[in-house]
Parts: sequence; C-alpha cells; structure tokens
Amino acid sequence: MDEIGIIVSSDDPKSLAMATNLGHVALTMDTDVFLYFTFDGLTHLLEGEKDLSSVQPLLDEGMPNPYDMLDQLIADGGEAVTSVACTTTLDMLQWEQEAIDDDLTTQFAGAVTFLEAAEEADHVFTF
Repeated sequence: MDEIGIIVSSDDPKSLAMATNLGHVALTMDTDVFLYFTFDGLTHLLEGEKDLSSVQPLLDEGMPNPYDMLDQLIADGGEAVTSVACTTTLDMLQWEQEAIDDDLTTQFAGAVTFLEAAEEADHVFTF
C-alpha cells in the first residue's frame, strides 16, 4: 500500500484544511496517511474551542470546517491514518500531553518517528 506523509507546521486553519483534504483524497486512493503536527501546527490538536475567524468568509461560502475535516479524516481512516503530536515541540513550548486532544492524536513521538515514516512514504507534503 502507498503512504504519504503530511507535516502540519502552520496554525492557519486554511493549512489544516489543505492537509486534511489531501489526506481524504489519499484515502480514496487506498493510500495511508501519516500526519505529523509540529511547531505552530500542534495548536490544531489542542483541546477546546478553535479560532476560525481567519477563515470565516470561506466557511460562509461553503468551505467545510477544517477541524470537522480532521475529525472525519481520523474517523474514516482507521488504521490507515496516523496522527502524531510532536513531543519535541511539546517540550519546547512546555505544554503537557494532557492538553492535546486524544481523539485527534494516535501517537506522541519526535522527529525520528516522522523521519522513519517519511523514509517509507511515497510523497511528503508540508502545510
């Protein structure tokens, strides 16, 4: 089976929307998805309300909520989707793992885990 790696390092909800859309398309093509949330992108995995003000005009025009898209990608993907919260970033920002939404995160790991997955991936994308 094919696999893609997706690095999410931006806190922009548009970046999350692009990453999750790509993940959904990959699943339809029978391709595994490895999402690696690091730096500012890690904020997408935090528990609690999300600020969608920067994409509100797009949402008003019909773009799906990027956080709903992430939920759906993880739910639809099952074992074909791995969602990783970067432990190095957590340590640097002094955030506790308990702040990360367990429903969105299948694994806590550092760069070595991503590099191993990227080595096996057919393509790696960054958002």
